[in-house]
Amino acid sequence: MKYFSFLFLFSAFFIFTSCATVEKQIPRDIASLQSSGAMEGIWFLQGTSSTRGPYNGELELRKSSDGTYDAIRVITYINYFYDGLKVQEVWSGKAVAAGDTLVMSYDLRQADFIEKLGTQKREPSDFKNPITVVTRFAVTDKGLSSQFSDKKVSNYTEWITTRRNLEAKPLWINLRTNIDAQGPKVPLAVRGVINLFKRDVGFTKDPFVQSFKNRKEFKEERPFIVFDPTDYVFYQNNKDIIRVVNKVTDDISITEASVKRNAYSPTLKEKAASYEKNTVTHHINEIGMVSKADVDANGKLVAYRYDGDSALWTGMYIGSQSMRYLATKDPEALANVRKSLRAIFMLIDITDDPKEFARTLMPYSPGEPIPNKWHQGKGIYSNVLWLEGGNNDMYKGLTHSMMWASLVIPETDQEIWSHLRDKSRRLMGLRTFDEKPQNQAPTYGLVALINKDKNARDKYESTYKKLSWKPSSYSLDTTFYWHGSADWSGINLGLVGDITDIMIADRMGESKIRDRLRERLMDSWVTYSPAQRHLLTMVAYGFAYSHGTRGGNFREESSDDKFMTSLAQSVWGLREIPYPRPNLDVSINHSLRPDWCISPIPRLFWKGLKRPEPPVEYFYQGLYNYPVFEHQAFTSNFVWKDTAFGFKDDHSRGSENAGVDYLYAYWLAKYVGIPNFE
Repeated sequence: MKYFSFLFLFSAFFIFTSCATVEKQIPRDIASLQSSGAMEGIWFLQGTSSTRGPYNGELELRKSSDGTYDAIRVITYINYFYDGLKVQEVWSGKAVAAGDTLVMSYDLRQADFIEKLGTQKREPSDFKNPITVVTRFAVTDKGLSSQFSDKKVSNYTEWITTRRNLEAKPLWINLRTNIDAQGPKVPLAVRGVINLFKRDVGFTKDPFVQSFKNRKEFKEERPFIVFDPTDYVFYQNNKDIIRVVNKVTDDISITEASVKRNAYSPTLKEKAASYEKNTVTHHINEIGMVSKADVDANGKLVAYRYDGDSALWTGMYIGSQSMRYLATKDPEALANVRKSLRAIFMLIDITDDPKEFARTLMPYSPGEPIPNKWHQGKGIYSNVLWLEGGNNDMYKGLTHSMMWASLVIPETDQEIWSHLRDKSRRLMGLRTFDEKPQNQAPTYGLVALINKDKNARDKYESTYKKLSWKPSSYSLDTTFYWHGSADWSGINLGLVGDITDIMIADRMGESKIRDRLRERLMDSWVTYSPAQRHLLTMVAYGFAYSHGTRGGNFREESSDDKFMTSLAQSVWGLREIPYPRPNLDVSINHSLRPDWCISPIPRLFWKGLKRPEPPVEYFYQGLYNYPVFEHQAFTSNFVWKDTAFGFKDDHSRGSENAGVDYLYAYWLAKYVGIPNFE
């Protein structure tokens, strides 16, 4: 495409110059610049768009080794605003100058990753076919002037006059890059299992999958992380501008750019403050559970809407506020812990069954219909509905919340501590405790810690000794990452459990158990390090690495330099999360991009055992992990548990997801002291 555009530029140049047979009077400043060959520089640019009105800007011409100029056009509209922000266009291309003529060529994308926004829709051809915009600047009384069109939305008239010298760096630099995320070779036995599942679910013969079989990254099973720090520094210094880069400027491309702006413009501290306020007002329901929110066009709360995994998210929210309190001593954080902790207690009380606990809670008015799998509480809980299905994942939220609460709530708070003592003991009666041996040791430890119970402590120690001889060993590395395939939500669940387990052991003075748990955490980090799971990296630093733990896998497969490089990179996991999250009717589809490729390994391939078997589309995943602001920001309720290589999703306007994912990572980073975090 670049070669085609280059030829197109020269063809256009010769056509334009051959038609210019009438000699024109060249203004003195232009003539002197041309006579000395001084077209190189940064030119002041003015113009008008047929759709967005007048603009000012600059045009940089920098000599290239091929005899042309590298051109960068940066313009900002004077009277046009989007959501109260200025709009800026950045185009990069090529230029050829001779005599009194300057011919320029830019390739603009018609579509990037939003397929549909409201009633506006991109066509598949828009993603594959960029528009080549060719402009011819000719001498006029105003200077070098040009009229051209983006062939889609706008007609432009612009001119350049005065020039200044080049700066050390170009006006704009594309820093987007692909980071290899392949990892180690897939073991032969695992390869056989994957191939069996591929055949069983019809993946191998699927036409969509087969359409990518000749792609290099498909053949090599080579996934990539798309890292794009481009314009981060610009947005930190220019908070009132949305920058649309190398795209036809319209509502969709401005929306794509605005989400990146909302990620990069605020500081991490500013985003944390915004998410703190938004979480309290929009995402902690009347009872104290983390919830989604129904909002109006202005973002005002209309109603809380339940999140089926709220027991886990609420446990992590309590963790975030506990770490916030430990880092700042802010009494508001402690108040937030108390409110949501009471909801955690209710999850255990409300089922009226000592074996079961609820996944989440929501208020109930008598007479309202009760949805499937929901139940009305009894007695003092008759005005509350609870969702059945408390399981291992949700159990982690219970233990995590109680561990953190017991650390920050003073024992003089008799009401809370009475419940902590009671509910921690009742964990041992839950079905999930019996069915999952890995839950038993930390639960005994929690009971011993909160109740100062020697018998529970003895069981804690003996259970860990038994686990060391089982496949579910507490120190055995059971994680896996095979060329972009992993149990992504399990990574988040694992790190939550690791923090809980390590802190219980540490607070009990069980250094041998604690150190083995820390080694397990470092082993997990080594496994997933090719995929750059940023929260896991911060957790590994704070709860293992910074204490001197490395582990056998680390010593064999990694190094301190690699870890510290990943730790420095982990801050981008937070930088990529915008505030506010977009509230739009939107469809994201990266598979329409010409540079996208499907993975030859099915997503969660072991789910082929489910009956009924999921459709083959369920197993699609890409080979590109895009920045949060290009996918998850639009659709995710918790970015740390999402599949890394997702590519397609939808979101409905009026539904707002919580920002507990941001708060948890932010306050964890502050609590453990991530170096150079802000």
